Amino acid sequence: MVKKATKEFEFGGLTLDLKLTARDILNIEKRLGKSMMSLFMSGDGSMKLPPLNEILIVLQGANQTHGVTDEDIFKAFVKYFEAGHSPMDIFTVLTDLFQASGFFGSKDPDMKIVSESAPILDSEPTQPDSLL
Repeated sequence: MVKKATKEFEFGGLTLDLKLTARDILNIEKRLGKSMMSLFMSGDGSMKLPPLNEILIVLQGANQTHGVTDEDIFKAFVKYFEAGHSPMDIFTVLTDLFQASGFFGSKDPDMKIVSESAPILDSEPTQPDSLL
């Protein structure tokens, strides 16, 4: 089992330790009421910036620092925004987090994709050539 490291994020006076585990993803999706992939993609498949409330839900769900409430996250966002940061800055943190957590798939350069002939499921079984 590979343990994923946390990503530290200074956010409006809070230090968040962000990590996405399988349980975190399920909890975040339950809270959002939709897939986390839908945060980044519109109905036509193009990329989109998710609503800020959803970004903050993901931050809260990925945060591994004990005792940080929704209210703490909201107050930290206010400070972060007033300090001149934008929602796009947080979006960048989330995309980095998703990538580091393997959410978008493996980036292992040693991983090889092997292409094999896929079995074809016909309605009738095929016979070996020698029997035809």
